[in-house]
Amino acid sequence: MQLDLASRDDEFKEVTASMRRLMLSLLGNAEDYSVVPIQGGGSFAMEAALSSFVSRIHKPLVCINGIYGERILQILRLWGVEALKLVKRATDPLDPREIGEYLSKHPDVTHLCFVHCETTTGIVNPLQELVQEAKRRGVKTIIDAMSSFGALNIDLGDRGPDVLVTSSNKCIEGPPGVAFVVASRQLLEHAVQEPRSFVLGVRDQWLSLERTGEWRSTPPTHIVQATAMALKILHEEGIDARRRRYEKVRDKIIKELEGIVSPLLSPDLQSPVCVAFSAPSGIVDQAGFDGLYRHLAAHNLYVYSKLHLATRSFRVGCIGEIQSSWIEQLGCAFRTYFRAGQARSERPVSAQAAAARAKVSAQAAGDQQLCLPAETAVLHAGYRRDPATKAVAVPIYQNTAYELDGDLSHIADVYNVKADGFTYTRIINPTTRALEKRYAAVDMGRDSLAVASGQAATFLAIVNLSSGDVGDNVVASPYLYGNTWNLLHNTLKRLGISVRTADPRRPETFERAIDDRTICLFGEVISNPCLIPLPVKQLAEIGRRYGVPLVVDNTTTPLVCRPADLGAAITTYSATKYISGHGTTLGGLIVDNGEFSYRGASRFPLFNRPDEAHGGIVWHNAVRDVGDLGKSEFLLKARMTWLRDTGAAIAPFASFQLIQGLETLPLRMKQHCANASIVANALKQHPKVRRVFYPGLFEGADREIVEQTLNTAYGYGAMVMFEVEDEQAGRKFIQNVELMYHVSNVGDARTLVTHPVSTTHTTVPREKREAAGIFGGSIRLCVGIEDVNDILRDLEKALSAI
Repeated sequence: MQLDLASRDDEFKEVTASMRRLMLSLLGNAEDYSVVPIQGGGSFAMEAALSSFVSRIHKPLVCINGIYGERILQILRLWGVEALKLVKRATDPLDPREIGEYLSKHPDVTHLCFVHCETTTGIVNPLQELVQEAKRRGVKTIIDAMSSFGALNIDLGDRGPDVLVTSSNKCIEGPPGVAFVVASRQLLEHAVQEPRSFVLGVRDQWLSLERTGEWRSTPPTHIVQATAMALKILHEEGIDARRRRYEKVRDKIIKELEGIVSPLLSPDLQSPVCVAFSAPSGIVDQAGFDGLYRHLAAHNLYVYSKLHLATRSFRVGCIGEIQSSWIEQLGCAFRTYFRAGQARSERPVSAQAAAARAKVSAQAAGDQQLCLPAETAVLHAGYRRDPATKAVAVPIYQNTAYELDGDLSHIADVYNVKADGFTYTRIINPTTRALEKRYAAVDMGRDSLAVASGQAATFLAIVNLSSGDVGDNVVASPYLYGNTWNLLHNTLKRLGISVRTADPRRPETFERAIDDRTICLFGEVISNPCLIPLPVKQLAEIGRRYGVPLVVDNTTTPLVCRPADLGAAITTYSATKYISGHGTTLGGLIVDNGEFSYRGASRFPLFNRPDEAHGGIVWHNAVRDVGDLGKSEFLLKARMTWLRDTGAAIAPFASFQLIQGLETLPLRMKQHCANASIVANALKQHPKVRRVFYPGLFEGADREIVEQTLNTAYGYGAMVMFEVEDEQAGRKFIQNVELMYHVSNVGDARTLVTHPVSTTHTTVPREKREAAGIFGGSIRLCVGIEDVNDILRDLEKALSAI
């Protein structure tokens, strides 16, 4: 449960104390040091530290081999402090012997200031050796550790620096808003601040926290709480493990950009937190780099925007949860930019023009990347060519097992989810993996998992969230496909998961139904067959407030709705329908939109403690050890437990068939929607039609939800419900269709028609059927992509027979 700490002083003080203890623990628990949290960013904390420990009577030496060392010098000189400087190239680490000799020649130096990891170029300065040189001469050390604390081990217990400054949003991976000054208690006791009204006194802040537990300047409660949680996660992960994770990300970025730009330094000289690249040919000044930056920004890819002219380099930060998909998008954007010759353009290019050029050049180049628009992604994302034959089409790997050759320890790592690899087709298959990566790109999700059917997708998506104990519950819309309703209300009930229904037209009913055992909210974006719209954006926000993911079934509206853009955590599809389009193949997809974190949540214990279903694995640790499958903790767990154990695997040939259908999805959905709109308007005018239900015709509150939820550039979907006079008229209509197919399926390229009362709902009691909006004269149309005039003629023929 989240605490409203602002109204509960004791809890707030305890979180602050816990945050300070965790910081110190990560630094070796040195007894003669204390942690002083500061409201603000890292630069402000550095100003506060310099203000508190350096006065005009001192003579500090600032060692500079990058722009952050220069910042320290500028702060001191702004205050009139007579600071000396020792400048090195940004590509060279500071030399302890040289600095020791300098200090010997200048015995009046009182402080040594430098940056541990100078991320201008990624250079790492030898912290311990430099500190020892200073201590031998009685010189105090003040260290900028913004980009090293949490990624490199720093042990204050072994004669460490006197002052260390860092911030919450760097390697701690917390939110911005809290910074830390870690200083020796002796220094804190004797710190004397010169009057500088815009800087907080570190000593006063420390005394207040030590004596009363209260801040002199208090950040927002949620920032403190989130920072404490981030430190706890860092403590559990371990600094060495985090460093390895950062190094893996750094190495992937280098590999992805190989042949486009080169690392400025060898990886052994660089910080694990970032990698600096030499500016490529065509970028000779800041204006040239700005063109590249605008191009990246047009793709929602943000890197450090300033070219370091001294070394003609720029950096990419590897801080935080950088995913493989982001790295792939970065590579795609770089390639399209330089192929298009934009680096040689002298005139500035607008973001809109950059985006348009990127789209054209990406289409021409055909790169398999996730940054492409849907029309291109359906053809190129996730797969380029067969490495052996260079075949362009995704092959059908119609096999069950894969030869286990090579290093046995690596093979064990693959089975133990410590490395990528193919083991058994029930779990992973190359054809299916191409489908998964491609659809994740199309849907703008983090990753996807393909399974045997849409029903299997819904089942696995929900049970993957279960705690493993009886008593979990799902809060769901009542307007669901019949078999989904039965899955929730009967099958899941037998697994100890109950269902509570809530009204999608009243989102507050979902909120009232949530308790501490709710594992998800669930609904269909546009329900089948009643076409009730789901307020995805509002439900996602409710879910965020309570730490409950929203799972939506988007089967009837792929591309027409992108749940990822609306905050939904998980999207499921029956790929049998529109994604396939040809009515030949069963398949389902689960997409993780990357909008939800399971870490630390008590309602999801199987994500946060060792999972006995896979040898005691902890999923948020496992996801860091794999590359290709490391994009989604949720799907990694689903794949390695529920899919493995239920056997709901899709066949490789089915995956191949779905890829064929997917390639034309954008074209088909636009035609489906265009035809459906014409058909709905024609039915609305027909004298024998009593009512028409179609999202494009909705008014009032339903219209507002539809406009908020659907991408009307595609349209309003392909499904239309209408009513004729009674059940007898409905039966007569069905018996007189000729072009349209009378089937209970939806989502075919052909127009499909169903009379629910005489087919799918024949056994449902009348009162329940009508409560769900299905009456004797209800007809469901799934409008196909035929010539719309032929569809209209067939409708007119059948209606005339009534």
